[in-house]
Amino acid sequence: MSVVPDDHEWQYNPRHSVPDFARHAERAAALSRAARERNAGRYDIAYGDTPLSTLDVFPAAAPGAPLHVFLHGGYWRGRDKADYSYVADALVPRGVTTVVMNYDLCPAATLPEIARRTREGLRWIHRNAASLGGDPDRLTVSGHSAGAHLIAMALAEDAGAGAGAGAGADRLEDGVVKAAVLISGIYELAPVLDITVNETIGLRPEMVDGVSPMRHPPSSATALTVVVGSAETPAWIAQSRDFATLCQCRGSRCTYHTLAGEDHFSIMARMERPDDALSRLVLDAAGVKE
Repeated sequence: MSVVPDDHEWQYNPRHSVPDFARHAERAAALSRAARERNAGRYDIAYGDTPLSTLDVFPAAAPGAPLHVFLHGGYWRGRDKADYSYVADALVPRGVTTVVMNYDLCPAATLPEIARRTREGLRWIHRNAASLGGDPDRLTVSGHSAGAHLIAMALAEDAGAGAGAGAGADRLEDGVVKAAVLISGIYELAPVLDITVNETIGLRPEMVDGVSPMRHPPSSATALTVVVGSAETPAWIAQSRDFATLCQCRGSRCTYHTLAGEDHFSIMARMERPDDALSRLVLDAAGVKE
């Protein structure tokens, strides 16, 4: 039976809406292998005590450079930092030290645990910026899909609120992350309960509120750039549009961009070289001008 555009699985599972998604993954892997040959890098640096709490860093030529952290997608259950080494090709030539960060995956970790550990990882990077070749006062971040979600949650103004804790008990301190670029993210997680990938993710109804950035928007101290492809599904586009609108209404410095013709996977091909459209948005967020 053919998939119809209003089908819930089609709207919220990009592997259903982009038939050739594997081709994009293969291209990214090949580009990343080449990037690791071209760029000096330090690999598998531990920022936490779990197996996937590791990062790779590609230092810029000058010490104390702007520092940018990228988080991969994969619906919190797949992919690896090694698949995205190629983002260094877009940023290092412009003098930006680039960190590609792994995080724990479902089902070995729950989504609330992953979100908390991501926030801890960003704190670790900020504290250790100088040893990574970056300036802690010029830290910016970006993420694709699940990575965008995790960044949004890491920036939540009320992070850590819960029983026995005050609102924002675990929030990132203002100024730690100067700017964030959120690429094709998902910000309201209730729809995830009803798609097939949740068999692996293990999201439960009682978790949804605590891990939905639409319900826990980021601090206005961090400038935001929200990006989505025009060829993504209507529901996925609405996620980005609605989140950007929420942030703008709350006083955040937030811009919203649609990249024409790009789907959920092809959009990352716009971050392969310094002059690509997505690369330019990231470099602008980092304060790097041509």
